[in-house]
Amino acid sequence: MLARSLLALGLVAGLVAGLATAASRPPRVVATVRTGGDPIGLAVGAGSLWAANYTSDELDRISLARNRVTSRVRLGNAPYASTFGAGSVWVSSFDSGIVSRVDPQTNRVVARIDAGMQQTGLTATASDVWVAIFGGGEVVRIDPATNSVKARIAVGGMPEDVVLAAGAAWVPNENASLSRIDPTTNSVTATLRVGADPDNAVFCRGRLWVSDRLGPWLYVVDPATNAVSRMRVGKGGVGLACAKALWLANYATGQVLRVDPSTRRVTRRLKVGFQPREIEPGAGALWVSNQGSGTVSRIRP
Repeated sequence: MLARSLLALGLVAGLVAGLATAASRPPRVVATVRTGGDPIGLAVGAGSLWAANYTSDELDRISLARNRVTSRVRLGNAPYASTFGAGSVWVSSFDSGIVSRVDPQTNRVVARIDAGMQQTGLTATASDVWVAIFGGGEVVRIDPATNSVKARIAVGGMPEDVVLAAGAAWVPNENASLSRIDPTTNSVTATLRVGADPDNAVFCRGRLWVSDRLGPWLYVVDPATNAVSRMRVGKGGVGLACAKALWLANYATGQVLRVDPSTRRVTRRLKVGFQPREIEPGAGALWVSNQGSGTVSRIRP
């Protein structure tokens, strides 16, 4: 009986030790996927990662299980950002006015929507696709049921991204501002001051976090009050993701930073490729587009 008890205690101790080791192991790059030229936008959906390649004019489909490109969809016109929603992949274009809708079942473009020139970030739900129109100073809402534009919202500046959180649409603008939009009225309800070049934003732990590629700060917005604070992370901050911690891609240093949202401290710096742009969680990993390297890094967080 004593021997069995000791054996059971040993098994429990071994399990606890194993879990502790797994929890404490540092994040690292476990795979690097070669893509087309200048990958920027990333999206996860239909069991795949989708990478928009700016200079090779294509959308690459990457297997989450095999870490390799399984299909390439020709788009043209400098694909910029990608998102998944309403059963489709949506891709913005910086050099044209066309948003492309791709069917993941066939890997074919099934709709092209004229939204406006110089599109940047976009996000999709089952009922809406929101597109930042950098050149037009506006955000466009597309109805996926009809593949048509249903609203245009002027925000001023040069919008870079759209994030849906806390009952609002948040738009970082390259005039050092952040627009808050009420989706029920399609009107801007607040304009907040942030960094000079706020490329991306993400909602994490009850706050909206906004990067600044040209400044050393990461901006933190309380959606309840619209109060803005900041933390120092170094120049070059671009893409953001929330997955157990906050993650920030640094375009200048080729690193991904892990940030503790509670203490607002950088807890890890991880080298990836040249000029990392976007970070996307998926399949228990973080995926980073390295624009200058023409690769996507897979990180075990």
